[in-house]
Amino acid sequence: RRSRVTPKDFAILIDQKVQMKQMSHMDAVLEYCKEKEIEPDTVTHLINRTLKEKIKLNAEELHYLPKSGALPI
Repeated sequence: RRSRVTPKDFAILIDQKVQMKQMSHMDAVLEYCKEKEIEPDTVTHLINRTLKEKIKLNAEELHYLPKSGALPI
């Protein structure tokens, strides 16, 4: 039986990967999936609000998503 990873544990694991490997949160999630040989859609329930925000910010910085919440100057 596999040990269950909680959303909090998952977020910590992903943050550690981001720090150690200087990668985006999305890349860290994808690398985790590759290492565990699982499909990315099997970890969606582990992505908590904080991690989702970090992924969204990374995507905005990389121009994958339009910036949100920025007031026009």
